[in-house]
Amino acid sequence: MADFFQHHRLPTLHHLADCDQDAREAELAAWAKDKPIALLLPALYAEFEKPALQRMLHQIAEVPYIGEVVLTVNRATAAQIKTARAQCAEWLGPKPFTLLWNDGPALKAVHRQLEAHGAPPYRAGKGSNIWMGVAYLTARGEHGIVACHDTDISSYERRLLWRLCYPVAHPEMPYRFAKGYYGRVGDRMYGRVTRLLVLPLIQAFMEVLGRTSLLDHLEGFRYPLSGEFCADLDTLSSFAMPQGWGLEMCLLCEVARHLATNEICQVDLGFNFEHRHRSVSNSPSRNALVSGLVASATEVAGTLAAHVLESDSAIDNAALLNTVSARYRQIALQWVPRYQHDALLNGLQYDIADEQHAVQVFTSALADAFQIPEGAATPDCIELPSCKDILAQVPGVSDAILRAAMR
Repeated sequence: MADFFQHHRLPTLHHLADCDQDAREAELAAWAKDKPIALLLPALYAEFEKPALQRMLHQIAEVPYIGEVVLTVNRATAAQIKTARAQCAEWLGPKPFTLLWNDGPALKAVHRQLEAHGAPPYRAGKGSNIWMGVAYLTARGEHGIVACHDTDISSYERRLLWRLCYPVAHPEMPYRFAKGYYGRVGDRMYGRVTRLLVLPLIQAFMEVLGRTSLLDHLEGFRYPLSGEFCADLDTLSSFAMPQGWGLEMCLLCEVARHLATNEICQVDLGFNFEHRHRSVSNSPSRNALVSGLVASATEVAGTLAAHVLESDSAIDNAALLNTVSARYRQIALQWVPRYQHDALLNGLQYDIADEQHAVQVFTSALADAFQIPEGAATPDCIELPSCKDILAQVPGVSDAILRAAMR
């Protein structure tokens, strides 16, 4: 899988050799004495009832450079949180951990307090969970490094984690944000929202708008929707975040806004990681109830459009988005045979009709994603203000978050 390809703007750190994992982890443990490394894990309670999370936490318990695991959880009852807390203690052993119950009474009160000071109403989602985890560490006065990855990786190996943390922790590397990428391949290719929506959509925007700085930045990421990233906490606490599925796209846009090019990198985390797979809705109608991948695709596309058009409010954005949507469909359908050929070369299953249908469904989702509210210049992209700003502006919220944490 090794290659040497470098995007002209975005540094890419490749997987060129199998390193001595113990040596790499020992280096990270030494650096973590000055810059502690916390692992932030967003999860639905349902993940505690599946084998992937248990397997992950058993491995993380043995990682010497992770000083604390912060599990930020939603869709749980009081009884389920009690169970989750006991499971964390069992699976992590002596490794320190904190549990944040995002839709529990204490943090719901925090969200109401934030709303009273102008933040959007609480909405359960991955973005909300990540935001609260960052807010908790910031409220504690931490100044180290935060790594984050998904909790449904059934093929998890701890080498993912050291490769993710290494570029940000290494004292001779300038990176303040590292984005992970990897394959989503089993008996077939997965990652359809990335392959069939985001990447061709970025290309469509570039053809219509030209090579803007933001689009040039986004084009460089091999897997823009991966949930795996690492950053120094000071950087991460400066980012606004949407509460739902637009999180990953928003983070990449915030990175471009806040950091210099040489402070950002993407890192190859290995070969293939097996995640939970979701299905595409079986109806391409824009009025159909969206489900599976379509709901997340709509939010991702809307977030992308809002950030890309942020500085172009003087032009007719509605007409521009119609042009982008039409061009997106053409590009995505042109790319489907490429993936078919990839599958043929590698002996993978490939249903070309299903892939073409996915493009139709995503095209319909763009009609909703690209709606511009009356009086606005861009699609809605409702985001929580940065943790740093909120904690500085809202009296007592830091203490309230700290009191809500379960350790």
